[in-house]
Amino acid sequence: MTAGLRSYPGLVHRQELVATIGGIRFVNDSKATNADAAAKALACYDNIYWIAGGKPKEGGLAGLEGFYPRIRRAYLIGEAADAFALQLGKAVAHKKCGTLDKAVTAAAADAGSEKLKTPIVLLSPACASFDQYPNFEVRGDHFRKLVQELQSRAPDRGAA
Repeated sequence: MTAGLRSYPGLVHRQELVATIGGIRFVNDSKATNADAAAKALACYDNIYWIAGGKPKEGGLAGLEGFYPRIRRAYLIGEAADAFALQLGKAVAHKKCGTLDKAVTAAAADAGSEKLKTPIVLLSPACASFDQYPNFEVRGDHFRKLVQELQSRAPDRGAA
């Protein structure tokens, strides 16, 4: 059983470790389409560079305040960017990126420059995908593709 658990790759789009690049772990949790689902991922990590946003759901980020100390910076995308920026206020440093490609690039750069132990670039949007993608799978696949592109350009090609 131990060997099986160690080799179990997990489920796609559900806290899926896509790659480790230069010590930065990139986690795809695109299935987290509301705050409660995002809370599950935020509870698992520290030093989080959090990509959040999309088509907002009622309540937005309500209930996630207890996880704010774990978040180094939030990268806000989609229709929810402005509302999420207001909800995060001064409690969490954030940047409105608009699109996933800009958010991944910014989060990777910040995580790499701050030299923290085990930084995590986490896509756990707390939103539906329908503003920019047909579904959460396509959004998660796009995240994976963007991370793989970063990995192919990185001098340290460490992979998960």
